[in-house]
Amino acid sequence: MTRPGKAERSVEEGLTSSELPSSLSSPSSETPSSLISTHKCEQKVSSSGRILVPKRAWVIRILSIVTLSLVTIYNVYQGMLLSDPLVVYSTLMPLHALLVFACGWALYKNPAKGRIRDELVSVVIPVYNQKEMIRIVINAVFQSTYKNIEVVAVNDGSKDGTREILNELAKDYPGLKVIHKTNEGKRKAVAAGFSASKGRYVILIDSDSVMDKNAITEFMKAFSADTRIGGVVGYAKVWNADKNVLTRCQDAWYDYAFNIHKTCESAFGNVLCCSGCLAGYRREAIVDFIPYWTRAKIHNSDDRDLTSFALATKWAKKELVPTLGEKITTKLANAMAGYDDSEDRALTSHAIVEWKTVYVSTAIVYTDVPERMKGYLKQQKRWKKGYIRSNFYVSAFFWRKPLIMSLIFYTEFLATFTAPLITLIVFLYEPLILGQFWLPGVFLLGSVLVGFIQGLDYKFRDPGAKNWKYKPLMNLVTTFVLSWMIFFALWNYRKNEWLTR
Repeated sequence: MTRPGKAERSVEEGLTSSELPSSLSSPSSETPSSLISTHKCEQKVSSSGRILVPKRAWVIRILSIVTLSLVTIYNVYQGMLLSDPLVVYSTLMPLHALLVFACGWALYKNPAKGRIRDELVSVVIPVYNQKEMIRIVINAVFQSTYKNIEVVAVNDGSKDGTREILNELAKDYPGLKVIHKTNEGKRKAVAAGFSASKGRYVILIDSDSVMDKNAITEFMKAFSADTRIGGVVGYAKVWNADKNVLTRCQDAWYDYAFNIHKTCESAFGNVLCCSGCLAGYRREAIVDFIPYWTRAKIHNSDDRDLTSFALATKWAKKELVPTLGEKITTKLANAMAGYDDSEDRALTSHAIVEWKTVYVSTAIVYTDVPERMKGYLKQQKRWKKGYIRSNFYVSAFFWRKPLIMSLIFYTEFLATFTAPLITLIVFLYEPLILGQFWLPGVFLLGSVLVGFIQGLDYKFRDPGAKNWKYKPLMNLVTTFVLSWMIFFALWNYRKNEWLTR
């Protein structure tokens, strides 16, 4: 492999086909065939931390921002002309897309800029029935270029032979500590690993995700660069992206979620979800929240919760009580800790309380995604519940954040509840009752156009990407399928179930 020059560096100098653990580069009976197809990331960052794109990409970006601005203005004009508040409301989503694009593209810089210090890092891996993957995952962790690590693998009552494999690995790796416990859910497995770890920095990785060998090093650069950073999240690439249309759509969605949406949030130090596939925290950023986990009987939204706990201002802890007239901080923390079906959001939500949370685009992790619609919908139901619960918590203090970031957050959260209603109005009420037959076409065109912009940006940043063209389709899936998950999430708001475990 040719090493990039000083002016730029590849986000992946790690897991190439020749450098993968033998269990990865040579498929065996213990390696699912679905995990063998992966596109090597060609995304690069400059010495200043900006994600590199060609000049023509900036032309497209500027045209996109101008177009979205004109659409927003036109919608407001039409709404006022027709005295139709629903048309005016339809400006919210173009405005949201405009702000996310502009901030992510113009303001984001990769925060991994500091000097590497030789401090102990604890890697916690909650494991449940992963005999086919856990050896691969742990092998990859111990190939890390950052050597001062301890690994704590918590076996959450696996019944498929995972226990025996972990015991074998513990003999091979002196730095691996294995904890066997009864099945209580991922949240309590993470809490057990956290309690057994010693490092000042704690890295969380899912048992079906394989980290790049430079990922921990990149995280530590970010922590070293800014002492206000309490939580970091890496760039999740879809391992089995080329399996079928569904996985290709998810690959396009993952790129948008990390390299556009999270770059926007990171520009303000307010990443709202440090995804469980690869996240890192300063111990002091989340240590106060862990006791809530160990006492809670219900499980839900852990990764977002921890991030929010690190991200919120001190005011959120000290001033919410007199402002709202009750011990709202404790009540909210207990409510967030009580669920386990989206642990990354829960952790993030609590990390946000007093710290910055950022996206490190050079810390790569490969993760497996559902290949069948049934499994995908189960995952999305779980994520939607975690999203709603954590955002209720965050909304109590997020209005104190920077104005643009607050506008993005509240607009997006509001749209979560209103999107199904707007879809019905656009496709039924407006054309059939009001005779606005043009509106459904404009709505669809706008959704596809935004998806095309998002997908094309993926291609510009990562020239080898093949699945960028599926982003418009993914936007339609979001509109006509995923947005309706809100009703399931609200109906089962207090129900504890993992669904995909």
